[in-house]
Amino acid sequence: MGEMSGKRMVVTGGSSGIGLETARQLVEAGAEVCLVARREEALARAVADIGGSTWSHACDVADESEVAGLKDALAARWHALEGLVNNAGIAPMAKLEDTDPETWDAAFSLNVRGPYLLCRSLLDLLTAGSSPAVVNVSSTLAERAIPGMAAYNSSKAALNQLTRSIALEWAPAIRVNAVMPAVVDTPIHSSRGITADQVSDMGRMHPLGRVGRPEDVADLIVFLLSERASWMTGAVVPIDGGMMAG
Repeated sequence: MGEMSGKRMVVTGGSSGIGLETARQLVEAGAEVCLVARREEALARAVADIGGSTWSHACDVADESEVAGLKDALAARWHALEGLVNNAGIAPMAKLEDTDPETWDAAFSLNVRGPYLLCRSLLDLLTAGSSPAVVNVSSTLAERAIPGMAAYNSSKAALNQLTRSIALEWAPAIRVNAVMPAVVDTPIHSSRGITADQVSDMGRMHPLGRVGRPEDVADLIVFLLSERASWMTGAVVPIDGGMMAG
């Protein structure tokens, strides 16, 4: 039996990239996982891909009523929850003068409001769980901003502080940490018109000479959810190929 045997986990943004790989590793370690994303078709493919004790619930995590529906679905199936991975997010690319209020609000809605709503709504289920933990997926851009992504940079900085705040409020019952990936090869890049070669070229920005893989970040997330990280809370951990060191 794996180290996550009997654990019940929710992974948002679970239909692709880091979320999908995290869910796969959790299931391989023995956990039951609920994948959450907005598109039912993508979720169905992800569940079929992972198999095992995986199921899904379509939900816009920035919508309070949909999050309430997710909680109802979880409570109907599970009486408690051991893990929540807040991975869903968007990364709009635009200079500040080209960032309209709708784009700004969308970034904060999904990247910050979503984790806030989920943590608040699922608190009772987490409290009922055994050694529960939350992991928020942030970004190195929260602390090392780049031009042309003001909304994303700012929203991820807010997520870091939300992580620390909740960790203090919920200790010692529930651990709350965050990871800060640098460039990771996920489908988010192609959705913004960035080619695979361009993503690969970004490896030169990292001292270790390559971009990250979803499994690199998933490994750390699974560790933070596990008992091996039982003395960690309020941490915001870079996983960045050395980028933050320079």
